[in-house]
Amino acid sequence: MNFDANDPELAFISDQVQLCMLPALKKDLDSVQLLPSHFETYHSLLQQELPKLYDLLQRNKDIISNDVPNHQLRAQLILLLCELIASPTIYSLIGEAALLLRNADEYLGNLLSICHNAEESHIFCYYEQKLHKDCWKRQLGAVHGFASYLQKRYANDVKMSTKMITFSVAVGLNVRECFQSEYKQLGARIFSHMLQNSHPADIQQLNIQGVIYDNVFRDAHSLHPVDTTFENWNCLCHCLDHFTELDGFMWNQCDEMLERLTLNVSLSSDVKMSICLLNFITNLGYYFTLNKEEIRLALSADFTQPNQITACLDVCSSLNVCTNYRWAKHILQMLQLESEKLLQNADSCAQLLVAMQRCFLVCILPIPLQVLHVHLPEFYAKFVAVLMECLVVHKKAHPILMLTQQFIQIFIYQLKDFTPGHQTTSDLEEYDTALKSLYDQIAK
Repeated sequence: MNFDANDPELAFISDQVQLCMLPALKKDLDSVQLLPSHFETYHSLLQQELPKLYDLLQRNKDIISNDVPNHQLRAQLILLLCELIASPTIYSLIGEAALLLRNADEYLGNLLSICHNAEESHIFCYYEQKLHKDCWKRQLGAVHGFASYLQKRYANDVKMSTKMITFSVAVGLNVRECFQSEYKQLGARIFSHMLQNSHPADIQQLNIQGVIYDNVFRDAHSLHPVDTTFENWNCLCHCLDHFTELDGFMWNQCDEMLERLTLNVSLSSDVKMSICLLNFITNLGYYFTLNKEEIRLALSADFTQPNQITACLDVCSSLNVCTNYRWAKHILQMLQLESEKLLQNADSCAQLLVAMQRCFLVCILPIPLQVLHVHLPEFYAKFVAVLMECLVVHKKAHPILMLTQQFIQIFIYQLKDFTPGHQTTSDLEEYDTALKSLYDQIAK
């Protein structure tokens, strides 16, 4: 992007901006193994040239004045700053050198506050040139900068145009073709931001949500790093926001998401991955309720505070979601299998217990005993046994002791509608008595 200006000072600033931008790779990123050390020369250049650029900008503060027609230079600065603040990237400044960027966010915010059609046109043309399918794999600065630009530019009441939506979809699809998980993650982040910061009518009219869902769900069959997994499933949940008709097709998508999530939980040996996936199962458990925000707040409450868990039990028990009925048995089996991971270190045990607790509250607790009674005895017997073993293995560490008490309290609450002698729930009678006795013993 050339800068045509009569003012030599502004022309020099433009050259300085270009100097600080990440050069294109000599080869496609998937044909070489990139390491942070490959960017040491670039880092040295930034440490030398960025302070000079800041000094120039300090002497020419009117660049960020809306009254001065420096549209192209402002666009260049936005592009550079978006590259620099992008995270995580392999080319990011690290350590003390990262202090050079401490004011970059604020400066970028000031520029974006006066970013109008002229600047946006320059920026769009730049990304259109750099992120073409045939060349984006050499343009690391542009592809990471584009994700940052979307995040910073389109927020609150600023919505994407249809032109930017279609371009962003193309970029996201291209980026996700790369076999490296970090670019699959980046593509999902681009999609999520689009889905959240566009006019719903524009998304739905073009069936953008369907295109994104099909693309991202294909990757749900593979186990990626936790960060990538989170972005993929977060994106899929945002797709659900745009499926407006709650018909059979819609429920089918929810079912296939739950099927894949529960399977991946069982396949994963990593506790952090299990927690990540369990949280999404929980989210899907109340995704279609009218009081979604009320449930979200109840689940985020501090259960160590008086009456908080009781309030959450009351809110969650009122849920009535058909999806949970279909998946209750499967989720109980999954929780039972996952309980073996509770015997790892105490910190992991506590974090996993919290995730399992929330999942049980949303997906199992609301279902009537008449529906669940056949499956609960085996679950209670095996799951509670593991909880007791955890107390021994982790030497009754306070967080684990507290969470165990809470789980027992939840089970007791679940059985509150149990009717002694009732034919359909008679197999739960011994558990009702045993759990109350166990709770009293743990509480001593």
